[in-house]
Amino acid sequence: MTHEPLTIVIPTYNRPDGLYRAVESLFWQSAAASGFRVMVVDNSADASARLTFDTLKDRAPQKLELSYLHVPEAGVANARNSAVAELKTPLIAFIDDDQSAPPSWIEELLKAYETFRAAVTFGPVETVLPDTVVKHRAYYEGFFAREPNLPAGYIDKPFGCGNCLIDARQVPKNRMWFDVRMNEVGGEDDLLFGRIRAAKGKFAWAPKASVQEHPLPQRIKLTYTLRRAFAYGQGPCTLARKSEPSRYDKLLMWVLWGGAKFGLHASIWAALRIIGHSNRAFEADKAIRGLGKVLFWKKLRFYGTSTVTQLSEPVLLNSNKPGPAEETRLRASG
Repeated sequence: MTHEPLTIVIPTYNRPDGLYRAVESLFWQSAAASGFRVMVVDNSADASARLTFDTLKDRAPQKLELSYLHVPEAGVANARNSAVAELKTPLIAFIDDDQSAPPSWIEELLKAYETFRAAVTFGPVETVLPDTVVKHRAYYEGFFAREPNLPAGYIDKPFGCGNCLIDARQVPKNRMWFDVRMNEVGGEDDLLFGRIRAAKGKFAWAPKASVQEHPLPQRIKLTYTLRRAFAYGQGPCTLARKSEPSRYDKLLMWVLWGGAKFGLHASIWAALRIIGHSNRAFEADKAIRGLGKVLFWKKLRFYGTSTVTQLSEPVLLNSNKPGPAEETRLRASG
């Protein structure tokens, strides 16, 4: 399969093992025969991803062009904007450094793009949890996943930036893609997709272009997911506030809706908590998302220097041995 020139961007921050798995999974893409670029954007102050990148570059197939970009200024918007500034291809795909891609990922994304020619094409995200996670497992699997069970085609609602393909020619060019005011709190992709929608850009869904997400152990906790749920709940209010002009009527509507949602689901959660029901985390999540709409101005920081500790045990960096993605592939092939 031949395709338009493509760059896959992976922003990373102090997560060498996840970065290794993410990049290595691209080595086995069925689309690799036609070649594509892979850009690693290291957002750590001390360039901590450099060693991992050098090891991966030594192992990369000849058709893949790997490049490294150090962006020490903290913030996910800074990292992504720097990648866009270096962009030399009309198509750009984003995958996170806690995700990995099965061999058909890029091929399926490109198929959907060729069919619908949307400004942004999104794919599903499947959660991979350790076997040791038992309590609230179903909730965590759903929280980190993106599986809306949609058919291939145009969609009204955009998703997050992880696992998407953007046609750069359809992005409004009057400003930087990602709003740097959202550097540490997230939501910079929501604002970008809002601008694309305002410019009549379309979104599409590629149901077969799934990736796997491997959440950090310290994120598989209610203390983390409920903070994220709070921030997700703030999303519609943030869009209403930052639209041009600001939509305070919508903001008021979301605040009222959030208050009602918080009251309802907090009551259900309390009842389930008393009887020890295993699904109470789902209700807590819904209640907290409602609370986020009520307290729309409160900032919770998740990225850059505000992120949770992400360093883990060093990944296997011996270029003569298979990495985690390759081991998974080999097990799957028998």
